[in-house]
Amino acid sequence: MTSNWAEAFYEMQYRSLKQTGEITEYEMNFAKDLRMQVGRPLGSVLELGAWDGRLARTLAGDAETITTVELIPEMVAVAKRHSTSNITPLCGDFYDIEISSTFNTVLYMDGFGVGEDEDQLALLERIRNWFDDDGTAIIDIYNPTHWIKADGQSMRPDSVNFPKVERQYGYDYKKNKMVDTWWHTDKPQDSVSQYLKCYTPEQIHALCQKAELDIIAYFPNGAMDYNAWRYKDIASLEECMSYRIKIKKN
Repeated sequence: MTSNWAEAFYEMQYRSLKQTGEITEYEMNFAKDLRMQVGRPLGSVLELGAWDGRLARTLAGDAETITTVELIPEMVAVAKRHSTSNITPLCGDFYDIEISSTFNTVLYMDGFGVGEDEDQLALLERIRNWFDDDGTAIIDIYNPTHWIKADGQSMRPDSVNFPKVERQYGYDYKKNKMVDTWWHTDKPQDSVSQYLKCYTPEQIHALCQKAELDIIAYFPNGAMDYNAWRYKDIASLEECMSYRIKIKKN
């Protein structure tokens, strides 16, 4: 189920920030948090929506093997150029791609919510089949409470290095989706948007139950204070931009 917006949006986002797969302090801290949240050796890992493979490379020393799945060929090419010997980058849509192996750990960071509830349920069922009976998955979920507050906010993702790239957040109240629109100031007519379904902790719990999955932990991420225009690294589950769920088979 490739969304009709996903490829154009993620290509534009990646090219706009001229990223080349480098591992930064952000990835190092991100990986440290993930290791703690998984709470055991990573073993074999499947990462969905893997971008250019930088998180996988950051985790490679702690994993037996890592298989990454990314939709955009350009990003997969970067991942392949930089991957260590225990990383296998795959190009494809993880709603459709065929993967016969099972894994100890499945990761899906910053992207869950493409499509409608039935699409998320189908993906959760696929994830359930991809991890071992005693395996776990960590998934980022967008929190509607925060994104309703973000509706209408505009900014430059990196005003120093990329001053011509702008973005604006919106919220589709009917479908409960955050809308993230990017454009270049010299080509505003070529804007692209992503649309991600948001779920409260209660809503994602109900969806996971339908997929025969139990949520065994919630990990709130940070939140943006739009009045002070300041990001808070620590936020409650109610106010965070997104939160991670740790799931297992029930």
